[in-house]
Amino acid sequence: MRASQRGLSYWSVLFGVGLFGLTLKIAAAVGPVYLDYFTIDKMLQAKFRDPQIDKFELKAFRTELSAQMDRNNIRDRKIDDLMVISRDGDKVLIDLDYEERKKLMGNMDVVVHFKKSYSSERPDGFVQ
Repeated sequence: MRASQRGLSYWSVLFGVGLFGLTLKIAAAVGPVYLDYFTIDKMLQAKFRDPQIDKFELKAFRTELSAQMDRNNIRDRKIDDLMVISRDGDKVLIDLDYEERKKLMGNMDVVVHFKKSYSSERPDGFVQ
């Protein structure tokens, strides 16, 4: 009785290592972008939990949000690039809408688009 060959061939190991490397490369390109988005989202949710949100002047709100972004190490983007802050009567409205492009390899880029709206009339601040 003959024993059949067992194990991985050279090409299957090479394919597995290449797939693992590509996954790491994509995670390294997209991971920091998502971390920045989650940080901005948590900052805005915390702002909208403040019961005095409707009393803020928009200029002071922008300045405070900009300072908080600097403290959270989000320095490569400005508030005007990320969101539109407006007031509708007594409500404060924020439309977070931006995209980020990161170079992946060669002439390939990864594009990530974020869009979310916040309103002070909702207790959690989130509007679908």
